[in-house]
Amino acid sequence: LFLRFLEFLGCSSTNCNLVLTEAEGRITSPCYPQKYPNSQACKWTLQAPVGFIIQLYFLDFDLEEAPGCIYDRVVVNTGNTGVKFCGPTANGLTLNSTGNVMELSFSSDFSVQKRGFHVSYRHGRFRPRPAVQVWELFRHKVNILWFFTYYDTQGNTALSLRSDQSGMKLTVDRVDCSISSIISSTDFTSAMKHFCVLWTSSTGQVAVYFHDTYKTQPCHTSSGHFVLGGGQFVLGGPINFDGYIYNLRLWDYTMTVEQLHALTCGMVGNIIDWDSIRWNIPSTVAETDTSLSCSEYSKHPHRGAVNYDAGLWLVQVSVALFRPGSCSLSSCLSTSFLHRLHYHWPESRPNVTLHLPSVWRQEVNSSSAACLQVSKVVTKVQELVNVAKINQTLASTVVTIISNVMSSSETALAATSEKALRTVDELVQKLEFEGPSVNITSRHLALGILALNTSLFNGTSFSAFIPPNSTEPQIDFEAERINPLAQVTLPASLLSDISLSEANTSTLSRINFMFFSNTNLFQKEQHGRSLNSYVVASSVGNFSISGLKEPVQIEIAHLSAQPPLNPVCMFWDFSMNNGAGGWNGTGCKVSNESSSNRTVCLCDHLTHFGILMDISGVSPNIDPRNSRILTFITYMGCGVSAIFSAATLLTYIAFEKLRRDYPSKILMNLSASLLLLNMVFLLDGWLATLKSEWLCPSVAILLHYFLLTSFTWMGLESIHMYIALVKVFNTYIRRYILKFCIVGWGLPALLVCIVVAASKNSYGLITYGSEDSGDGSEFCWIHNPVVFYTTCVGYFCLMFLLNVAMFIVVMKQICGRNGKRTNRTLREEVLRNLRSVISLTFLLGMTWGFALFAWGPVSLAFMYLFTIFNSLQGLFIFIFHCALKENVQKQWRRYLCCGRFRLSDNSGMFVYLSVCFFGSG
Repeated sequence: LFLRFLEFLGCSSTNCNLVLTEAEGRITSPCYPQKYPNSQACKWTLQAPVGFIIQLYFLDFDLEEAPGCIYDRVVVNTGNTGVKFCGPTANGLTLNSTGNVMELSFSSDFSVQKRGFHVSYRHGRFRPRPAVQVWELFRHKVNILWFFTYYDTQGNTALSLRSDQSGMKLTVDRVDCSISSIISSTDFTSAMKHFCVLWTSSTGQVAVYFHDTYKTQPCHTSSGHFVLGGGQFVLGGPINFDGYIYNLRLWDYTMTVEQLHALTCGMVGNIIDWDSIRWNIPSTVAETDTSLSCSEYSKHPHRGAVNYDAGLWLVQVSVALFRPGSCSLSSCLSTSFLHRLHYHWPESRPNVTLHLPSVWRQEVNSSSAACLQVSKVVTKVQELVNVAKINQTLASTVVTIISNVMSSSETALAATSEKALRTVDELVQKLEFEGPSVNITSRHLALGILALNTSLFNGTSFSAFIPPNSTEPQIDFEAERINPLAQVTLPASLLSDISLSEANTSTLSRINFMFFSNTNLFQKEQHGRSLNSYVVASSVGNFSISGLKEPVQIEIAHLSAQPPLNPVCMFWDFSMNNGAGGWNGTGCKVSNESSSNRTVCLCDHLTHFGILMDISGVSPNIDPRNSRILTFITYMGCGVSAIFSAATLLTYIAFEKLRRDYPSKILMNLSASLLLLNMVFLLDGWLATLKSEWLCPSVAILLHYFLLTSFTWMGLESIHMYIALVKVFNTYIRRYILKFCIVGWGLPALLVCIVVAASKNSYGLITYGSEDSGDGSEFCWIHNPVVFYTTCVGYFCLMFLLNVAMFIVVMKQICGRNGKRTNRTLREEVLRNLRSVISLTFLLGMTWGFALFAWGPVSLAFMYLFTIFNSLQGLFIFIFHCALKENVQKQWRRYLCCGRFRLSDNSGMFVYLSVCFFGSG
């Protein structure tokens, strides 16, 4: 039985040292998808015919993770180098061999085992495309060489690359940047070479990537400049481009060294994308370069006019080359050799795109200008979508514009995000297409629309993924992919429970799916939770579907892998925040199938979905009953504390004899701070219901300030006790109380002012409790977690550590002095020391430390302790430092009591005289 049991748990032996020559196939680790055995050493050699390469794609990858992959690892030798992988890093990765041989090796140690890996491979052969000589206009040597020039709407040179007698120059917004130190015109020879030039607006830095080498050159005078759209981009400049060109591509963002190194012919420019298949040139001047490798192309492209306006990429560029007759030099070629150069468009451009706006493509220093420009673009696009007939070409243009708008800052998008989302919704409803589906992609937004037959609908699924060698997400309508970025599964009963009229049935002609890989259009934080996933949206026609018996399943990958920290599934509700939109959790719940890398949501309706994470990660899920009890204790305790803090303050203000010493003055400041803190806290919940844009942040600022002043005065209490009881001699401090007041009230004010100056949006309306079930309560407080943990938690921890240290030192001093007195019994001494401990505990705010222990299974108990003792701090201070003090009792009896409880005015003098009399004897 034991042997049979082992055989059941194990897996069959696998020969993992093979030479594979098939054109395509798959490789898995031993025992996959079960855990691979320990102490494995495998090697697969993939061989393809001469002239072919091998493409390897990791379908699934899960190995033990360790620095340097020192335990379990997969090594892929592509021909020139070996690449090492472990953990989940290779999942979804594609590798190409440099030759016709690739080696894949796998090794495991004796301890931890994981699921392993699953890869597919295939042989590929790529046909080179010809390099093209544009033309030569001059037979003699020319001292100036123009590569390209972009003229703005005024005809000024906004962007150009040229070489003259002084060297290579890049011109940006009419600012010349010398780049001769990093590139020279002599580097350009008859051989075709990969050359990239980059410029960053914010820093003014120019970079060149050439011969697999990345070099930079600062050009500070160009910092802050930008290039506006709507102009004309040409090859050459005042004179025509003289040389060869294969591809010319322009992007609206700078790339990293890694991105440049991985750049291939498949990476098209999102502003300009010109390649050899679009040039119509006589065969006598064309020659083939076999060192270049790109995919196959169409032999019959459509032809367009030379000066056709290319407004499909946000920047309206014109493809215009100078006519040969414009040459001003005398050494031009004969007219018979000159040929007209054409630019070919893949398909006809719709006339309506002539109305698309032009947008700057570099950073703009003025945030107000950026907001205004983004607003204009989104408004124009919305007007276009509302009035135009939307075909696939125009839809692709609009999606690209929205995608580029999503690259703007959150500040610039704040006022237009709702309009942009509604524009996308309108676009998918109006798009006309043929066939079963249409897929439109861009850098940050992907749309998938599936034709729907309501009578044959039996459920469907969409998934979003990023294919190899691409940065744009794609939509898959059929196969279920492994580890997609997002996936929506619609149940077969989606339409069965809905009563539709014949008119409504005719409108349900499509199922829409939207995937946002950039979440700038959505609110990143709400009510203490932050967005930690991509966002997907799905709809059936233009019909609102809710209350489904069988839920829609939405699986979304996290933006950053982390342990499951109380994720909450929410959808984007356009009706919230006065129409600006917000996250709503109604009708959604988290499935048990969720993991640390992705969350599975079950919802009874269709809209924009995302995952908001609890920023604390360990906040207890308090049930409604305990939540109501804690709320009651809090408000009752704060009310009582406010009353007795006021009583303490009034007592010391009314009786001048009580406030002559330093401790009483410090106590008055602490009581005033606690009184104001409790009053603002009690009014906070009511003021939050007024929904005022300026009142709620103001209340939150006051609450933050008085909380910090309370912490500060508790710390000053401990410092004064240390000075008074420990450092008794030589401790005179000039203007002692004034300096304490500057620190006690000024330091918190400085911190709050810094927060307000840094980010005015750090304060606002948040919701505590179970918001999704309707039991949450709104509150004006800090909703920026960085501000909260820095200025509240961090500041309190500093004061708490100071108070604990002073508490120990002071109690040691008190106990030492009391121990020298022999006129008290042991019981009296213990009670006296216990009273000192309790009074100091509340005076120094030691009970606030309960918050530091409210974690894990004991969190609820410590929350009760924290709520009870801290809400009643003003009461305990009144009892121990006012009501039980003998001099306070005398003042009360003398001025507030009557009858036998009243203390006569001369009793104090009699005692004083009798003491003096007996003392003098």
